[in-house]
Amino acid sequence: PIIKRILDLTPENRQTLLFSATMPKEIEELALSHMRNPARVEIAPQGTASELVEQEVAYVTHDDKRDVLEKLLGDNNGPALVFTRTRHGARKLAVIVREMGHHAGELHSDRTLAQRQSAMEGFRTGYHRVLVATDIAARGIDVKAISLIVNWDVPEHAEDYVHRIGRTGRAGATGKAVTLVLREQAREVRDIEKLLGTEIPISDLSTVSAPVF
Repeated sequence: PIIKRILDLTPENRQTLLFSATMPKEIEELALSHMRNPARVEIAPQGTASELVEQEVAYVTHDDKRDVLEKLLGDNNGPALVFTRTRHGARKLAVIVREMGHHAGELHSDRTLAQRQSAMEGFRTGYHRVLVATDIAARGIDVKAISLIVNWDVPEHAEDYVHRIGRTGRAGATGKAVTLVLREQAREVRDIEKLLGTEIPISDLSTVSAPVF
């Protein structure tokens, strides 16, 4: 409704351009309803991940997750972004990361705007070595120095995986992305691999074997 109100105030003869990180059906329908014979310019096919990001999946039990995360943070000295599915999970995990001895900020919908801005500023400046976040941080943030992405939870949608790991491997820098996977979540990994068009290597940090399909 807001976009329609804005367009209603613009001249009938105009040039209209839409820029979007992704083009889901809803956004495409919105564009077609306000644009005349638009040309679509796509930088890369949807689901394309940067070749500069080293990807791994670690098959673990729920009880093993903490130890694997601690190992990952210990082996990687750079800034790390850790994703959870829920805001409640982000709050709990931020406490766990602090107990490991790391400065950790939180970014999720339960935080006020001031708290979110403080967390991001702390992460950008290096005060927070780790940022624990929900998918609110998977889009729209640009912190060039992030070297490690950890998916504590497998993302709910395969497309979100591409956005999450895209926070590293930016501006020519390399990065690493590790997803912690419970054996019952293996099919969700298959959906991600189908979107990417490639298999994701299994990490040496796995504590259980991967399911065989």
